[in-house]
Amino acid sequence: MNTSDDSRPFDLVHELVTKQLEGSATEADQQQLAAAVTGDTDVRREYIEYMQETAHIASRLVHPQPTKSMANSQVLEAFDSADLAGTTHQSGRSFSPAIAVSAVVLLAASLAIWQVFVGQQTPATPTLIANQSHVATLIHSAGVVWDSQHRAVDELSRVSIGQKLCIHEGTLKLVFDSGVEALLLAPCLMEVQDRDRVYCTYGRIAAKAGPHGSGFVIDTPVARVTDLGTEFGVAISDSGETEVAVFEGEVDVELGSADQRRQQTVSTKREHLVQGQATRVGRDGRSRRIQSIDNQRLPGVRDLAPLHSKSPVIAAVRDNLSERRPESRMFYRIVHAGLREDCKAFVDRDHQWNGVSEDGIPTDLIGADYVMPFNDDKFADDLEVRVTVAQPATVYLFFNDNIAVPPWLADKFQDTGIDLGLDEAAHRFNHSRRLAVGPAASIDRTFSIWKCVVDEPQDLVLGSFERPDDVQLGYNMYGIAAVAQ
Repeated sequence: MNTSDDSRPFDLVHELVTKQLEGSATEADQQQLAAAVTGDTDVRREYIEYMQETAHIASRLVHPQPTKSMANSQVLEAFDSADLAGTTHQSGRSFSPAIAVSAVVLLAASLAIWQVFVGQQTPATPTLIANQSHVATLIHSAGVVWDSQHRAVDELSRVSIGQKLCIHEGTLKLVFDSGVEALLLAPCLMEVQDRDRVYCTYGRIAAKAGPHGSGFVIDTPVARVTDLGTEFGVAISDSGETEVAVFEGEVDVELGSADQRRQQTVSTKREHLVQGQATRVGRDGRSRRIQSIDNQRLPGVRDLAPLHSKSPVIAAVRDNLSERRPESRMFYRIVHAGLREDCKAFVDRDHQWNGVSEDGIPTDLIGADYVMPFNDDKFADDLEVRVTVAQPATVYLFFNDNIAVPPWLADKFQDTGIDLGLDEAAHRFNHSRRLAVGPAASIDRTFSIWKCVVDEPQDLVLGSFERPDDVQLGYNMYGIAAVAQ
């Protein structure tokens, strides 16, 4: 591989792919590799060259089996039957049989999704285009129990138009040829109707569109959701009631069943949702606001795993805005065990929480449940936010330092004397902001950390605050977190 001009793409690909092959890659590593490959042409080129080189080495250790596909179990069978010894790469790196197995499996996965990254078929994947009804690849499954009435699908297998995926337990990850990633959470019944359309009878689906994936449609018994370049989640109950939440970008939601939409029997025909908005569509084809969404119930496609598996501390969040603004569709996102460096702070901004020094976020807060409110609520007068605390806990509130402390905060909470930083992304008030990675790398705002000890389950009521004297300096909504006692 030629890295004489710039070694950075090679170094990134080599480090992350090697971790995957050796089984030491964390979920954060996998997220970084996926983001790098989908977002950078140089990294994509280095990735495929590296995987081709790795597969070439692996192929010298495996006898060809032309009559078999390269599914995981068949690759393992080939290695089980071969008398293999470790070999050495030309650069001197050790290349073990275990890594060779992983290399072939990972290459099969990479070739299956490579057409998604570059927007075209490659000569190395002729089997992927032999059947024109194939429109997606199942790239990962975890803890899956398939319904006995529907055909199970192996990892790395292609999925066809008309095929139904029905699972009682576990999760499935699909990559559509259009560039859409989809995460299915059980129980779920979904039918693939086209390369950019599915029908979900019940279950939960999170979808993330790539640069060419706009227009992906999820039909449900009571709504049609059309992606407009975004990441969103859809949850369909057994009765067909449908919840839609936009994590990034925007979607169109057509209300009512297919028959209702054709007959135009619903008074409000369509809703346009943007980042931080959600709606629930009932059997009658009418919609209403969803006040809060738990990331355990409806995660994003690439959400990091919770930092622990303890019981949730924050059960729900709601406010008093629906009575005054019935058209509002903004939601609070509850992130269980998710507070960490570079975690997203608000549903309607891409700002991130970070430690103000190299020591990072205070250790007592790492892994806390936290709430992503909408930053625009900083403009709301007489705001009342009710946080349902499900167990005895210490509740923390992050309050912008350039804002006068309101009475409700001083009465219920105690200032810890510790600060937290906010790294601001570009937004409509400041287009020059840029995110950085890690603690203290780019702190645009400083927040004081206040705490309140809650001895029993209860609703904790928070309020609004006065705008600073100089609004040109900028300010933000407060953050909320909780740790079990």
